[in-house]
Amino acid sequence: MNSQFEHLQLPRTNIELPKRIKGGGGGNKRDNREYHGRKLLAEVSTIIEKPVKEYAPFGINPKLIFKLKLRSEYSLQDKQVTGSGLNILEKGSKSDEAIVVFSSDDNLTEFRRRLKCYSGLIDNSYEYGYLDAIEELVRLEPQDRIGPLLNLEPLEPGELVPLDLELWHTGNLEEMQDYINNLNEFLSSFEEYPGMRVTDRYIGEYMCIARMKIRQEVLEILLAEDAVKEIDRRPKPAFENSSQLSISISEFPELISPPIDACGVLVIDSGVQRGHPLIGPALGDTEVFPDPNHTLITGGPDDGDKTGGHGTGVSGVAIYGNLFKCLEEENFQPQVWLFSARVTNENNEYYPDLLLENQLEKAVAYFTDNYPNCKVINISLGNRDSVYRDGQKQFLLAAKIDEISYRLQHKNILFVISAGNFYYQPESKELLRQEYPSYLFSENSQIIEPATAAIALTVGSLSMGKGSLEYPEDASRNVIAKVKGYPSPFTRIGFGVDGMIKPELVDFGGDFVLDRSRIIDNERGVSILTLNKNFQGSQSLFRAYCGTSFAAPRVANLAARLFTKFPNASSNLIRALIADSADIPEEIPDDFQDDEKQQLKVYGYGQSNFEKAAYSTENGVVLLEDNREIFVGKFHIYEIPPLPPEFLEKKGNRTISVTLAFDPPTRHTRGDSYLGITMEFHLFRNVEREKIQRAFFKATQEDENNNLTEISIGDLKKEYGSNVEVNLLPKVTIRKKGTLQKGSIKISSRSWKYNGKSMYLVVICNRKWSRIEEIEVQRYALVASIRHSNPEVNLYNKLRSSIAQRGRVR
Repeated sequence: MNSQFEHLQLPRTNIELPKRIKGGGGGNKRDNREYHGRKLLAEVSTIIEKPVKEYAPFGINPKLIFKLKLRSEYSLQDKQVTGSGLNILEKGSKSDEAIVVFSSDDNLTEFRRRLKCYSGLIDNSYEYGYLDAIEELVRLEPQDRIGPLLNLEPLEPGELVPLDLELWHTGNLEEMQDYINNLNEFLSSFEEYPGMRVTDRYIGEYMCIARMKIRQEVLEILLAEDAVKEIDRRPKPAFENSSQLSISISEFPELISPPIDACGVLVIDSGVQRGHPLIGPALGDTEVFPDPNHTLITGGPDDGDKTGGHGTGVSGVAIYGNLFKCLEEENFQPQVWLFSARVTNENNEYYPDLLLENQLEKAVAYFTDNYPNCKVINISLGNRDSVYRDGQKQFLLAAKIDEISYRLQHKNILFVISAGNFYYQPESKELLRQEYPSYLFSENSQIIEPATAAIALTVGSLSMGKGSLEYPEDASRNVIAKVKGYPSPFTRIGFGVDGMIKPELVDFGGDFVLDRSRIIDNERGVSILTLNKNFQGSQSLFRAYCGTSFAAPRVANLAARLFTKFPNASSNLIRALIADSADIPEEIPDDFQDDEKQQLKVYGYGQSNFEKAAYSTENGVVLLEDNREIFVGKFHIYEIPPLPPEFLEKKGNRTISVTLAFDPPTRHTRGDSYLGITMEFHLFRNVEREKIQRAFFKATQEDENNNLTEISIGDLKKEYGSNVEVNLLPKVTIRKKGTLQKGSIKISSRSWKYNGKSMYLVVICNRKWSRIEEIEVQRYALVASIRHSNPEVNLYNKLRSSIAQRGRVR
């Protein structure tokens, strides 16, 4: 084993370059503006003269809400819309999709004035040519407000069920409270339909949700209301089934609790069995977040799952990581603290009248306020009915997780979420092996809520490559994946919102056994070993599970250990170190050996490694920068010191990787960009720093279409050749879509041209919809690693010496 060294600092230059703000528009000028303007004015009149209903369900007049449908290949800047007296509620993911707006002016005075100027009905020096982009104005229809789950399973007459109602958030919290209060009065007023009422509510900065009990007869009324964004059925948890694992241990050495300042993992799940002898020494605190009247979620914090013990199983992995290794070495010494929040009843059900978003908010607030070392939050729950579809906007619970991550930046908390389980159902179970792994790329196998959260780490599942322990000679009894590192047959894949790489990571979660036409999950030979809730009496302390639920806490355990190793690190740095340490398994299915996109969808950046994340070695150096703030619209330039000659001369595998992590504001109503701020990076070689500076500065002077990156790199390639930019994979067009970005290159000594001088890393920060007056800077962490497989290549000392000689520019 190589020696372990502390990571080195990444040298940063003092260069910051300005960046212009992108404009809107596109297409050609309309040649019939007078006709088109009159048409839009007529549509405005139709909207504002909408007949008043016989009664207003909310008791107040809702904002005037309608859609601006855009002309193909056209776009509108936010300031053009708001300058017209309209407020943006939601934008589509494509430029020609509708923009949903509202106005506090019932007569749309400013919008109508501009339309009149545009159409030539009144004289004005401004033509307002941007109105060319609007194709038509249309109202929202009831069908627009039906959520996907409710669309799949409509209400039946007479059915009284809890539904989630999301209102268009106007930005006025008191107003949103009034909406919900009046909604509750309206529902309670129906004597012929008793039991209808608002049972819970959440009003955040961008989201306003009410959980209500309602009947189909009244649902139609609410679907016609302008203030209603969406009504949908409530989410359902997606727990895995389980089976007993008959392993018993008679004696254990005395367990010692982790150091008092060690980091802790909060497991939000069905609770935890506090009396388990392998849990007690690591247990910091437990709490129940029940329904208000304690009628559904009853009892204490002990695992509410009366049959499976899901929460205890997840907690066991969160505490110990690899329990197989612990058992083999007979060493059960916890290194992280466990905190447990129970949010489900004994049947693993959420309370139907309570928003999970509120339970999450309360749980995170309780533990992070009372325990500063509680920084990693594991969520191995998911809604199997909320499958992400390409082009779809963000889910509400995932958006809530991102909102909490952004709001609690100062606490540096990190969410780790399982990707969810996909149970493929072919006509015959025997087809499962034949169609594996191609069926993983079906539309229904994509990640589920809340695994799409952008600032969280999402984890998919791998097979351990183990075989069945029961009836191994039986030819009809077969393991599906079989090979270590192959994707588990139940894992879910990406991409996520706006095409961001999700899941970012994978870890061991088990495999399925096919016994003729029967699928066996949690078979002890192929599953993850963890702790058994029902350990008393003759029962084993351990049991077997399979599922992405048990891959996620392996990453949570690693993250907590890194927080303990780096107590002052930001959550961005921990994410970046974990991603930097990740590798795609050596063996992957032939189906996507040569398909980078499919590999990214399944594996993300790969399986992480604690030692690589925590330490540098003689032949593997990690350079890092943490908690750096960059002005939005600016650039930072970093220097990677010259690589020693033996890096290319010595035989072996060589890699250079760069990883960027940042935590921007998010907004789930924005289909054009879920992230309010985006970032990207580029690595250059064989060029002087001043040349890079000059190229970017020149682009800022000439660019009119926000092509600074393209112009700058284009000029550099024209002058210094196409190889001036290091071709990191995945390409920047793919990796820049997310908040965790990693680009790597495997270097061949023969084909890689290198002049032996410093390389330069340019980090760019772009503004999307975030307002200049609200957000000026974005924090981020950056990791660059240089590794050689030959232990005789001493990179560490030579790079450390080079950095010391240069000093760091602050």
